[in-house]
Amino acid sequence: VGHGEGGDSRKRLGLPGAGPVGIITDLCIMEPETDTNEFVVTTLHPGVTREQVIAATGWEIRFADTVVVSEEPTEVELTALRDLEARTAAAHGQVAGEA
Repeated sequence: VGHGEGGDSRKRLGLPGAGPVGIITDLCIMEPETDTNEFVVTTLHPGVTREQVIAATGWEIRFADTVVVSEEPTEVELTALRDLEARTAAAHGQVAGEA
């Protein structure tokens, strides 16, 4: 259901909580716009362009008035992600990095 029709539609439908508060992808971060609850791109990841996000999205994506670039991951974070990728691949009988 997400945010339904926006506004207070979740509340009118009797659904608990406020719904999703963000979407994190490998290209960007999207957050609901205050007035409409429509998800808009608020953050691009380093090296990613608006054009790449548009090409990879199956709907007419919108961008916030101010779009920032996320911070590069630290070495500790990269190590943790690589370890997770390797363990996940091994659990599925694959080698990390294979599609």
